Amino acid sequence: MSDKKPSNLYFEPLDPEPVDSSATQPISPQSIPPATSGGTPERSGGLSPLEAAALGLDGEPSGTLASLAQVADDADDDAPRSRRGRSSGKGGRRGNASTPAADPRMPRDRSDDPLTDRPRTSSVILCAVFGIALLAIAAAVYLVGVGTVGGQEYDNLAVDGFADALPGWLNALCAPLAASVTLGPLTVPVMAFADIAFGVVAVIVAVSRKRWRAIVQLVSFAVVAFAAAELLKHLLPRKVYDVSMIKTDGNTAPSGHMTMVVVAALALLCVVPRVWRALVAVIAAAYASLSGMALLVGGWHRPCDVIMATALASGLAFLALAFTRSSGMDEPGTRVSSASIQIVGTVMIVGGIMAVAYGLYVVWQLAPGLQYSAKWASSAAHGSAGVLICASVTLTFGLMLAMRHITAAPLSKIGLVGAPPAPPRKR
Repeated sequence: MSDKKPSNLYFEPLDPEPVDSSATQPISPQSIPPATSGGTPERSGGLSPLEAAALGLDGEPSGTLASLAQVADDADDDAPRSRRGRSSGKGGRRGNASTPAADPRMPRDRSDDPLTDRPRTSSVILCAVFGIALLAIAAAVYLVGVGTVGGQEYDNLAVDGFADALPGWLNALCAPLAASVTLGPLTVPVMAFADIAFGVVAVIVAVSRKRWRAIVQLVSFAVVAFAAAELLKHLLPRKVYDVSMIKTDGNTAPSGHMTMVVVAALALLCVVPRVWRALVAVIAAAYASLSGMALLVGGWHRPCDVIMATALASGLAFLALAFTRSSGMDEPGTRVSSASIQIVGTVMIVGGIMAVAYGLYVVWQLAPGLQYSAKWASSAAHGSAGVLICASVTLTFGLMLAMRHITAAPLSKIGLVGAPPAPPRKR
């Protein structure tokens, strides 16, 4: 036997003449050229190991050209393990024709990786938990702010003179949004046109990125949020207590205007690419905060109406985000961690939590004066109302920024930091 192992075996005719029918006949010993001691076939001498195996141990013919291919495959078993590993599956076993072995150098089928079709299960659960928690907060704001004497008195103190209590520069920013335009029998606030602009840009971005599932997702979210706000406003009761300074008929919580502001801003945040998410989150949160305070400047709503609408719309947005699938996610090749999202999201979440805690502390300090509408509590009510509106918007938009990146670009288990996970192995 020769020490040299055949590697890439192929067959080609030795002369250009067409092959006749005799090529399919069994190979005779006389038709195979002998091999030299170095393993190179020549016109005289013995047979090579491959040719001898093709003829059988007794020198008789043992098959056709297909037998030589099988012999070449068997001869590869004598190759070193490192060379066989490139064409073998797990444990060095070769795959057959029906189950070819996986080559790590070749791109894997996207269907093998569950993260190409849906976010991590933990991320989906986290979105649902945030959504339910925000809906519970919206219910708590209504029960405390509308269903108690202290809550109604706080709303009345905060609305009365809110525009005069704002700094000049902040009042100048809120005044245009608080203005309204008369269109026939309708009076439309200016912020409604800004909402339409946010929504149109969101649709254009989603269509250009071919995020078809995200479009359906966001349209459904907008319809459900607006319908929920309008239905709750007319269905929920508002008892007017005798000590209230401002007596109105009917309920105004949650605010339909603020609901549409939050819906339009969050829709744009959910469809933009990764590199724009942090910037859009800051712009959207600033716009929603100014719009919330503008509703108080124009006397359209009370603080509890605005905060309840923010929690309601954001909670529904998180529930919609839990249904994210492949067409709403980033392309697999672009799923990387983002420093801007980590920094901006952390600042917004931490800052929002601290501002909410401060606003609630001020309200707790005002509680004794709210029982009898003390005038000394007016300035603190104005300041805390502005802080709570901005804090609720900042906190929810920071959470949405983080969760949107986690669902659109699933990376490590926490979603923001770390290299992409290894694809699952076939069992």
